[in-house]
Amino acid sequence: MIFLSKDGLYPMKNKLRPISLLPNLSKWFERIIHNRILKWCNNHNIAIDEQSGFMQGRRLQTRILSLVENLRLTVAACNRPALTIFVDFLSAFDRLWHPTLIKNLIELEMPLPLLKWIHAWLQNRYFYVSYGDENSDLIEMKVGTPQGSVLAATLFRLHVHFLPSFFFDLAIHMFADDLAIVLVGSLEKRFSQNIIDLEKQAEKAMKQLEKFSNNLLLPVNVTKTKALLVHSVVAPQLPIVKYKEVNVEHVKTFKYLGVYISTKLGWGNYIQERIKKIRNIYRGLRSIFKTLPRDLITIRKKIFFAYALPHFCWLFSTWFYFTEKQKRNIEHIFCSGIRHVYSLKGWDDITTMVLSKEKSIYDYIFSYWSRLSFHLERAADALSFQQSWQAYNIVTSRDKTWLRSMGFRKNSKFPLRLAERARHTLVEWNSFKEIHKEQFKFYKKDSTYLNMFIYKYILSTPE
Repeated sequence: MIFLSKDGLYPMKNKLRPISLLPNLSKWFERIIHNRILKWCNNHNIAIDEQSGFMQGRRLQTRILSLVENLRLTVAACNRPALTIFVDFLSAFDRLWHPTLIKNLIELEMPLPLLKWIHAWLQNRYFYVSYGDENSDLIEMKVGTPQGSVLAATLFRLHVHFLPSFFFDLAIHMFADDLAIVLVGSLEKRFSQNIIDLEKQAEKAMKQLEKFSNNLLLPVNVTKTKALLVHSVVAPQLPIVKYKEVNVEHVKTFKYLGVYISTKLGWGNYIQERIKKIRNIYRGLRSIFKTLPRDLITIRKKIFFAYALPHFCWLFSTWFYFTEKQKRNIEHIFCSGIRHVYSLKGWDDITTMVLSKEKSIYDYIFSYWSRLSFHLERAADALSFQQSWQAYNIVTSRDKTWLRSMGFRKNSKFPLRLAERARHTLVEWNSFKEIHKEQFKFYKKDSTYLNMFIYKYILSTPE
């Protein structure tokens, strides 16, 4: 094992990142066994809908959208807050307890040959720390899985397989060892009463989390565990959340899987952080492009698409939550990158795209969401997203039986406001798709941005 610093030149011991250097022959053998484990998982449907990590066909973006849609639909009513507890497990992979893992695999009825192999693979493992030319003494590994092994992630997923059963009456979201517990208020209660109810729900949830942690010897890092109250009130009273008599800190913004989620579900901080990274990349590109002549445009384009475009793609999954002003700003930043590639200084955005004949950012969004929407409508780990879509359809449907069951009058304006505030991501995507469908058909025939721009102009011009 070697150690990389996570905090400057002279880090503390808890700010070191251990990296395992494993033998290549054993890594080949582990991959063979890993394929057999995955085959067994697929044949017996050993998967949980709440987990989006470590499995083929499951996406990080699905977990983000499922959580955000859950929160948006909850706080669509002004009196209905949502309390999200982001749980951090202390060195989750390094503290995997071998007896509990074997016990879970037995309960999942893993084939005996695979079970024996995993048990033998975990036993009698040793490591030493290498720094420069010096090596430490051998240290026996009695817990955890070796980092860098393809088996580590899959075994951890099986290790926490039964976690959702501890929160069967709550909505939880998991990606790897990142756990988010969502507690929601009631529609028929006042905001102050919902805060009291959330405290009671949080107390129950923390006891269940403590029980799970004790059973698996997987400690919770309380200092990194945060609570976020999503609401639409000016100055609400925050519910008290405790884990083992230690208060969980409330935050106004939390970075979950690379996306900033705030108490008002605003996206300004997330967009600004991503744009800041893109501008830093642009500064580096300008230095590189000074050494590359303009006739090497292919190389310049490859550099831009390799370093800058992925940061724009991070914004695509949450694109339909942004305001029109935020969208225009992102589009302008994208056009600025194209100007750097083609050295088109001083030109406006439309002229830049016409001269460069490159795809616009909306082309990439259309391609991205064409695949993502297909996944969201069918994937097992998007079940929470699909349920929020069904709930939105109920809110906006003509059948008002649910309205009467909640005690509202037929002419009540509240359901209309609720439906407007609870607009769903798929609604935004479908409207976007319908508007752009014809122009994208035209765009496929001729890929020049000039013709696409002319086509837009023709559509917008009265007869």
